Amino acid sequence: MTKSSDIDPLARLWQSAPAPDTGQLVHDLRRLQAVHRWHHRILVLILCGTALLLLFGAVALRSVSLGIITGLWIAFVAGAVFYQRTRCKAVDALDLDTVSLLKRMIERAKRGLAQARRLYAGVPVAAAVGAVATRIFFPGLPFGGHAVHPWLAQVFTIASLVMLGVMVVAGLVLARARQRQLRELTQTLRSFEESL
Repeated sequence: MTKSSDIDPLARLWQSAPAPDTGQLVHDLRRLQAVHRWHHRILVLILCGTALLLLFGAVALRSVSLGIITGLWIAFVAGAVFYQRTRCKAVDALDLDTVSLLKRMIERAKRGLAQARRLYAGVPVAAAVGAVATRIFFPGLPFGGHAVHPWLAQVFTIASLVMLGVMVVAGLVLARARQRQLRELTQTLRSFEESL
C-alpha cells in the first residue's frame, strides 16, 4: 500500500516545509516591547519634568494662577501614569494568536507615533499660541505674580525653552523609532498572512 504523501504533492510540500521559527518571533516581540517601554518612560519623564518646571515657576514667581495650573498638571500626570499601568496589566500577550498579537502591536505603534508627532509638532504650536494669547489677554502680567528675585524669571524662561527643545527632540526621536517599528510590524504581518 502506498502512502498518500507519495501520491499527493501538496502533502509532500507540507511535510517538507520548515518548522516555524517561533524563537525569532519571541525575540522580535521582546525587542518591540522594550521599545514600547522606552517610549513610555520618555513620555513620563517629560510629563514629570514639565510638572517640576511648573512647580519651580509657581514658587519662583509667586503666582497663584501658575500654582493652580501646576496642581492640575500634577493630577493629570498621576492619572496618566495610573491609567497606563492599569492598561498594561490588563493585556496578556499569551492569550492572543500571532495575527491578533501583531495587529495589537501595530495599533500600539500607531498610537505611539501619534503621541510623538504631537510632541514635535503640537508642543511648539501650543507654546506659540499660549504666548500670543498671554500677550493679548494679559498684557504686562507676569503669570499673575512677582518674582522673588528678578533673575528667577529669566531662569524660568530659559528652563521653559530648554524643556520645549527637549520635547521637540524627543518627539522626533520617538517618531522615527515608531515609524521603523510600524514598518517592521506591517511587513511581518503581511508575510505571515501570505504564508497562511
